[in-house]
Amino acid sequence: MSNQPAPPARKGWLIAVAIILLLIVLIFIIPGVRASISSWMGLSVAPSEQMPAATVNIVEVTAQTIPNATEILASTQVQSAVSTASSTDVSQSSPQPEWDMLTPTDLPEGYQFQSAFYDTNLNMLILTYLVTRPLPGATDPSLTSSETISLLQSQKNDFIPMQIAPNTNVTDIQVNGQPAAFTLGGWDTEFVKDSTVPNGGKMVSSWRNDLPVKNLYWQVGKIFLALITTDDGVSQQELIDMASSIGK
Repeated sequence: MSNQPAPPARKGWLIAVAIILLLIVLIFIIPGVRASISSWMGLSVAPSEQMPAATVNIVEVTAQTIPNATEILASTQVQSAVSTASSTDVSQSSPQPEWDMLTPTDLPEGYQFQSAFYDTNLNMLILTYLVTRPLPGATDPSLTSSETISLLQSQKNDFIPMQIAPNTNVTDIQVNGQPAAFTLGGWDTEFVKDSTVPNGGKMVSSWRNDLPVKNLYWQVGKIFLALITTDDGVSQQELIDMASSIGK
């Protein structure tokens, strides 16, 4: 029998399979494509690896409005991986976040709630959790080191640090059965000289995949969230467990 051309329907099916296989290959070998795929699931990707740093205005959140919090420490320090400000104004007055704040019930061992601040310019809530451990190798028990986990939440995620960069290596995961993303790296903010702009330069945030920063991005209802830490003692799974306990 002579070879007959494949029916049109079969040709269409073969083309569809080939396209799907090509997309799978691209997802695994090209970080930018991975970021794009993740953005379809709610993860926001910045237009560039370098972005102008936003000016923030931070106000303290009262303890009465934070579930499971017993006190607010008088601290204005936010983890450096989160800080993207060219100038910061810390105030003790309102306004406060417009949404019901989300807090975790499961924390990595030793961590406790430390502080809460609200950025009125970015409409972003920053909750900080702190652990203090004995300094490794030290014989003096008074020698300790501290690490933090920052929990960010906002009604939008189209700004740094809620965004990733196009060159970010993204691992797609799940939190409570919903799409989420895990990345390593962070935004490094520094002053860049530029004689053509006022003050002789500006603050610029650049994404660096080499920074030892763990980031977990996900969504609960209409609220976008991110967990950010540089703590080597906190694993990806512990961040997932912490995220999974939020909003239950």
